Amino acid sequence: MTQISIGVPVFNGAKSLDAVLECLRVQTFTDFEVIISDNGSTDGSKEIAAGFAARDSRFRLVEHAHNIGAKNNFLSLVEEANCDLFIWRADDDLCDPDFLAILKRHFDSNPELALAAPRVKFVHDDGSPNYEEDFQILSDKIRPLRIGDALMGASSSWIFGLWKRDALRHALEITLPTYPYVWGWDPLTLLPPLLDERVETDANALLIKKSISTARYRWQVPAREMWEMRRAFSRTCFIAFRQRDWTLAERVIVGVYVFRFANLRVYRFWKTVRAQMREWLGLKRRQRRSVEG
Repeated sequence: MTQISIGVPVFNGAKSLDAVLECLRVQTFTDFEVIISDNGSTDGSKEIAAGFAARDSRFRLVEHAHNIGAKNNFLSLVEEANCDLFIWRADDDLCDPDFLAILKRHFDSNPELALAAPRVKFVHDDGSPNYEEDFQILSDKIRPLRIGDALMGASSSWIFGLWKRDALRHALEITLPTYPYVWGWDPLTLLPPLLDERVETDANALLIKKSISTARYRWQVPAREMWEMRRAFSRTCFIAFRQRDWTLAERVIVGVYVFRFANLRVYRFWKTVRAQMREWLGLKRRQRRSVEG
């Protein structure tokens, strides 16, 4: 049976999709399937994906007749997958040839693992380096401090690491019902395995992501929606927190970190306050950019 499913959600990603799929095709670990979910693209993305599927039986194309939204496109791939291990790959992300092999070894040595996370390098559109996220989870502290460090240092881009699919489904079952928004769902999905200490990091596995020059969600979002998202995010964080078995001391320490996580990983408090003040003062704000991918 194939060991790893790779889900590639794409919407009008023709500019970079060929390089992304080729990057996966030449991985040194070869026992995988690639599922490309085209979200109603109009730029030739579907034809690029179909070409790979015709040349390599490990690739297959799933077509959506109309755009179902970025989040739904991502989530649909979890159910399309056939393997116990699963990875998302954005339609403009690249990696080293040993990426899958390196992360797969973590599951070979730790069957209880939920997620193996890579080092993340951000580059500009021309490929020049921007910055790196290279936080490594260490084990030289007591449990609540280890968990706290992981919550503060985890990259949202770890969502593109290698997951045990059942663990990913479990995390989504906890977080999706009370947090329906696009912005912030990725760090929220990381929260349950981070609380359970079922995440390992590996700096030798390099994921290369394009820096986003124009944020998809800025302070143009109405303040009312920003407050709603903050409340939903925090509520969901503490639902996951309360489901774990903690000692009193652990509950106090980890609870502080979860509170900080809830404030930092979605619209921050003072940013939301400033947006509210601008609305009260009647200041004009720029147009919100829509998310369709």
